[in-house]
Amino acid sequence: MEGERRPAPGPPSQGLFADGHLVLWTLCSVLLPVFITCWCSLQRSRRQLHRRDIFRKSKHGWRDTDLFSQPTYCCLCAQHILQGAFCDCCGLRVDEGCLKKADKRFQCKEIMLKGDGRGLDPMPHHWIRGNVPLCSYCVACKQQCGSQPKLCDYRCIWCQKTVHDECMENSLKNEKCDFGEFKNLIIPPSYLTSINQMRKDKKTDYEMLASKLGKQWTPLIILANSRSGTNMGEGLLGEFRILLNPVQVFDVTKTPPIKALQLCTLLPYYSARVLVCGGDGTVGWVLDAVDEMKIKGQEKYIPQVAVLPLGTGNDLSNTLGWGTGYAGEIPVAQVLRNVMEADGIKLDRWKVQVTNKGYYNLRKPKEFTMNNYFSVGPDALMALNFHAHREKAPSLFSSRILNKAVYLFYGTKDCLVQECKDLNKKVELELDGERVALPNLEGTMMVYWKSLEYMGLSTVLKFK
Repeated sequence: MEGERRPAPGPPSQGLFADGHLVLWTLCSVLLPVFITCWCSLQRSRRQLHRRDIFRKSKHGWRDTDLFSQPTYCCLCAQHILQGAFCDCCGLRVDEGCLKKADKRFQCKEIMLKGDGRGLDPMPHHWIRGNVPLCSYCVACKQQCGSQPKLCDYRCIWCQKTVHDECMENSLKNEKCDFGEFKNLIIPPSYLTSINQMRKDKKTDYEMLASKLGKQWTPLIILANSRSGTNMGEGLLGEFRILLNPVQVFDVTKTPPIKALQLCTLLPYYSARVLVCGGDGTVGWVLDAVDEMKIKGQEKYIPQVAVLPLGTGNDLSNTLGWGTGYAGEIPVAQVLRNVMEADGIKLDRWKVQVTNKGYYNLRKPKEFTMNNYFSVGPDALMALNFHAHREKAPSLFSSRILNKAVYLFYGTKDCLVQECKDLNKKVELELDGERVALPNLEGTMMVYWKSLEYMGLSTVLKFK
């Protein structure tokens, strides 16, 4: 209305002051969370560097975890913890703040004993308090251990025996350890100490030394591929280190099988066994290393080979009775029992030689080793594409189902593209000097399968 008065506009400085407050609060609301996030990331990085420095200098096999799989208590402060670090050799579990003190206070498994080592002297129990396995029983009173919600009871890291706090007496503390259920699979630290001393004295009579351990002593070497199949190898390595001597457990991605199998040369003739945790490719890799031992003149030290199937196909494992795939359905202790009960059989191995066809061929022939079978055509191309993809991005292949899906993808692709068309017209197969007609295969590469050479027998373990 014309009679109404409009309020006079305020001075311009008030509007600018209000806009400045708005801008200031907006900047604070945006920058403060960013600052807090950066500060937390910086502190987390510092803690990680500190832990890694401790891990690098420590004799323990420390591993980080964001969540323990069962109720866990710190071995130092006895407080309940959800995350922290654990040793995959002795089983110690500590909070992050207690890591440095626990590393200095508690001793890990010793792969060798200190001293001159001139005999297989029995060693005492190595007790660690708390976090005993579920459903474990006291060796003194036969009652269940670890049932109280606190740090309680003891476990020997060698024989895995458990005992209540109140049952731990001086006689039990000073009792000698017999290495428990898997004593026939464990390489005692005193044995390695004695071997080291014998080598210094230039003696190689290991048979007499091993006779003190009994005729049933068949030491086991673990060769696990942490990249196979479901990527379970890393966790299995820790579980085997807890049950055995850590010196017996190898990751083949870090230590090649030919180097790991040199441990067999420190053992009595024909006594060692090897458990290969991986797929068919890993088993073939280990058997190739066994063949190299034959070339080096180490036939007497060649071990018997068992398989824990972690790969995708696992055809050789299935043939030997070890199953089509391991997914943790049985405990590691049961796997060791199965190895102890397995029987040795002979496995045929063949050498396949491939050369290019033609009179003026300057390329050297390629040689491969065959255990069960060898493939030419679409299935071989599919396996090759899968292997190349996994080598580029191993972290993506963490599931056996996902791996089979990738196989399905490459198989479907080959059905549409038909890269292996008319392979039977471009490949010749010769067995014992005679040409063999090939079935209707498909292919593009002109190769000549020159010969199949029998390489002899390898001893493997077949599960009953």
